Amino acid sequence: MASDDYPYPEDEFDRRGRERSPQAVHRAPRPWWAVWWPLIAVVIAAPVLAIVLVNIATNGGDSSASTTTSQESVATESAEGEATEGTDDAEAEQGEQTDGEAGEGEATEAETTAEPTEEETTEPEVTLDFALPVRVLNGSGVAGAAGASQEQLVAAGWTNVTAGNYESAQPQVSTVFYANAEMLEEAEAIAAELGIGPVSELTSITDIAVVLRADTVG
Repeated sequence: MASDDYPYPEDEFDRRGRERSPQAVHRAPRPWWAVWWPLIAVVIAAPVLAIVLVNIATNGGDSSASTTTSQESVATESAEGEATEGTDDAEAEQGEQTDGEAGEGEATEAETTAEPTEEETTEPEVTLDFALPVRVLNGSGVAGAAGASQEQLVAAGWTNVTAGNYESAQPQVSTVFYANAEMLEEAEAIAAELGIGPVSELTSITDIAVVLRADTVG
């Protein structure tokens, strides 16, 4: 506000205010080191920090490599130990198997040795009645077939053998018939002597009848 526009008369305070000068408007200049020291500190600290980081990285890599090498060594030793144990176990098992086989062999020899001591079962001898009446009937159509079979049975020890002809159509193959179960063994012996397979019971006869067909004659 200009003094011309001031509506009040000048007093003591107005005079003091006019005589008063500004205080602390200009500061004293700062020294150069106060301005540049932060930058200088950064320039000095950066290389130091870089060296520290490089050392840490180098030591860490060596530690990792050392750790890896140690782990590999342990793994190798463990594998070798397991392989050795496996070999020992295999040898032990093989030894046990060998012992077991030897034991089995001894047991087998003992059983083989003990077998002769067992009582041998023998079938009772069959006693044939060579005096039973036997008829040889020729139904083969080959002349003299009955006589030839008769002579063969007599030569085998049968003492009551006769020969004849057979006219019936049955049986179609050579067969030995017997009257009852008591003659079964003799009938089977006669069939074996003449090479005849079928042996059959026929209650309508009283002896052993041999029917010859062309399958066993010739």
